[in-house]
Amino acid sequence: MIRAGVGYSHNLSTAEATEQAVTMAMSNAKIAKSDLVFVFATVNYASEYQQIFEGIKDISGSDCLVGCSGMSVLTSAGEFEGQSTIAVLVVRSDQLSIHPLLETKNDIASISAIIDNHVSAEDNSLLTIFPDIRSNLPTQLIQKTEEYQFNVPIVGAAASGNPTTGQMHQWCGEKMVEASTSGVLLTGSFHTEVGVAQGCQPFGKAAKITRADGDKILELNEIPALEVLQKSLELLTEEDIRRSGGMVFLGMAMDNSNQSPEIGDYLIRNIMGIDRDSSAIESAEHITEGQIVRFHLRTPYAARQEIQTIIDRMSQKTQQHPPAFGLYFNCLGRGTGLYGEKNYDIGIIKAKFPDLPIIGFFGNAEYAPIGNRNFMHAYTGAFVTCSEE
Repeated sequence: MIRAGVGYSHNLSTAEATEQAVTMAMSNAKIAKSDLVFVFATVNYASEYQQIFEGIKDISGSDCLVGCSGMSVLTSAGEFEGQSTIAVLVVRSDQLSIHPLLETKNDIASISAIIDNHVSAEDNSLLTIFPDIRSNLPTQLIQKTEEYQFNVPIVGAAASGNPTTGQMHQWCGEKMVEASTSGVLLTGSFHTEVGVAQGCQPFGKAAKITRADGDKILELNEIPALEVLQKSLELLTEEDIRRSGGMVFLGMAMDNSNQSPEIGDYLIRNIMGIDRDSSAIESAEHITEGQIVRFHLRTPYAARQEIQTIIDRMSQKTQQHPPAFGLYFNCLGRGTGLYGEKNYDIGIIKAKFPDLPIIGFFGNAEYAPIGNRNFMHAYTGAFVTCSEE
């Protein structure tokens, strides 16, 4: 059985905010002791983070605390943009094996050892990470999971903090560090669903790459790639182009077995350049012949439509496995700045998962799988649910 609860506080007193947040979480979970605690806090509490860890340990009974600083944090109660907040999610379960991690040297060896020692074909797994955006460790971890053929989905976000000084923190247990990576590996008998909202809408028709040279797409459906792009652009209105700022992205279907990809099945990447001599389009991500691609625009309207589609789909998928808790990692470029209103994403999520305890923060980059492969994303909202088997 998995029991979880979330709590938060905006109290400027660190001691009082900590007590309020963790007491609320424990009460909502209806547990006396927690096995795992996710903790996200805004940077104004930074000088007293240690006090937060000690307070949470005393009340929750758990020394397994993982998390990081966030410029803004969120729970199922709202996206607290620009507000002083301590957010806590407590979890107790006899189905989960919990392996916290903290890598201060950004060396993959120690985290790789945790994966090697605890991930098996018999159990499910989920790796959450909260790295420094300047670290190459997430890239190494993503490459590592390729060796496992996706036995380890990676979700999370790069820590954020003080926009002026660039100060941001990660923590594990009662240890707080900077320029590092914290997180937790969960293994055992549980079920996860992941939805990735990249804020884009497709235009034109999906097409197959029929000729490529490295990362240059030469032909789509045996037609010069640039010609296909130009014909697709003719379908757009001036309003479409204005909303997008004139930026066009390439969506790449990452599951070769899926010949009819839908919204959420595409990995969104920049178009790096156009070679008019060869009528080629250069992708920012490795592409292969036979892969299905589609052009996309990123607009507030697209973001609204996409998050609704993704959450509707996750709601359907989780009906057989009602989730016990959720994690939502949102980009700093989304939220009010994207929609012009507060709590849009969490409002969509709560409409479909009204009683689900959720925690997360606004990050500098997001990590989540698409088409059974792990990726780093930008301008993305990544939602993961954890359910009993």
